[in-house]
Amino acid sequence: MEERNAKVYSDEQLAAELKNKRAAGRGAKALSIAGVILVVAGLLTTLISVAIFGVILCLVGALVMNRREKSMKQQIGDQLVQGLLENVFEEVDYQPTGHISRSAMDAAVLPVDFHTVEGSNDVKAVYKAMHVEMSGVTLIQENDYYNDDAGMWETVKGEVFKGQWLVCDFGHEFSTELRIVARTGIKRLFSGSVVKTDNEEFDKKFIIQPENEQEVGNILTPHIVDCIVSMSSKYGGKLYMSFLKKGQLHIAVQTDQPFFALSRGKVEVDALRQKYQSELHWFTDFLDELNWVDTLYLSKETSTCVRFEPEQEAHEKGEEELG
Repeated sequence: MEERNAKVYSDEQLAAELKNKRAAGRGAKALSIAGVILVVAGLLTTLISVAIFGVILCLVGALVMNRREKSMKQQIGDQLVQGLLENVFEEVDYQPTGHISRSAMDAAVLPVDFHTVEGSNDVKAVYKAMHVEMSGVTLIQENDYYNDDAGMWETVKGEVFKGQWLVCDFGHEFSTELRIVARTGIKRLFSGSVVKTDNEEFDKKFIIQPENEQEVGNILTPHIVDCIVSMSSKYGGKLYMSFLKKGQLHIAVQTDQPFFALSRGKVEVDALRQKYQSELHWFTDFLDELNWVDTLYLSKETSTCVRFEPEQEAHEKGEEELG
């Protein structure tokens, strides 16, 4: 776990710190741009020394920008995010530079083909006895091709998804398994899904991929359908959900709005605080609504996720039943 900055800033002090670091980051970006110009000019005029100097400027600028960005994330995390998380969750483990692992995301089986994961603002916590994890993620796809000119195989990397990924383990087996997929491209016209709801806007935005069509209503009640439409409208990006039978919910939101980001324009700490609170409640409010659904779980009493009895207790219970 990363060390936290023990110094506590007032809102005014924090705003001034973030403003200065953002200004320094802009200076570093300008330095990198100047380096690129020198590299191009040096190559066009065959002045190799100028091109080399341009490369150095690019590297220095990139290094400074990276350090400033990391420092700002850490400071926002220490001064704002950590406290907000502890007000909402229990057992909070917050890593500003961490992210959800690929193995955790693979379980969702959502229609996003990727090879590597980048991200930030990883949160692991407990919410009303449910284990949750969330982070910003960028999913990268890698494709190999043979470069005839170079006479060798090369790898091209491309971004296929950028946004937020959230996971909640409800601790009890769901009554069914289903996935909700955003309609994109040709899927807007030909969904291949016969499952419809009474919400026309939902049916236009999403495709339901159920394990059992007759049991979709166990989870997607009319109220939950309305909640999902409202959630998707708030962020504006493509929304994906996966309800896994084992009692785990994955939510992926494709958006350019990362978790706990510093807004453009004037730095106003109170406005940031309210924005971050809204981001958290976007997720937790939906979990609360789901827990009101009577048919969400297969059976809390018979769920294999409830607990395991100690060996001795189970042995004594077995003897009592035999007796």
